[in-house]
Amino acid sequence: MERHSIAAKIASQIQIRSALQRRLATVDRLLKFGVQIDQQCAFCKLAGETFDHLFFECYVTKEVWSRLLIWLGHCRPIQDWQREVEWISHYSTRKSGQWEIVTCVFGMMVYTIWRDRNKVRFQGGAVNVNSICREITIHIHTRGQEIQHWQGALSTLNRYP
Repeated sequence: MERHSIAAKIASQIQIRSALQRRLATVDRLLKFGVQIDQQCAFCKLAGETFDHLFFECYVTKEVWSRLLIWLGHCRPIQDWQREVEWISHYSTRKSGQWEIVTCVFGMMVYTIWRDRNKVRFQGGAVNVNSICREITIHIHTRGQEIQHWQGALSTLNRYP
């Protein structure tokens, strides 16, 4: 494994852990520390950016997670962050390839949303739901080539969300 991919993996794990602990530096947290910053959500520009808004009150992030869930075969309404984490946690202990993929997709989605939020907020980038979903599906298929017990589940995930 190359040095930059090891660094990227560590960075994504830190971001996911921070998200699970609700410690990402969202605008509402930065304001508590006295940092002055534009308060609008970087994605939808319709509400102030809070952790709960970013994950999953914002229609953009809700659309990403909804499309990924449908791609994974789970057609259900998206709930708030806490309930989504509880849903993932409940099934993440299963050792089936399908549930390992769902857990991996969730982690990749959190990482990608946070990364793209920072690009939009600090570098003037734009968000594209199709691009986010495509990147995650490609990542899952690439990673899945190395994991034998994912092969059956991956064969059913043969289109972009």
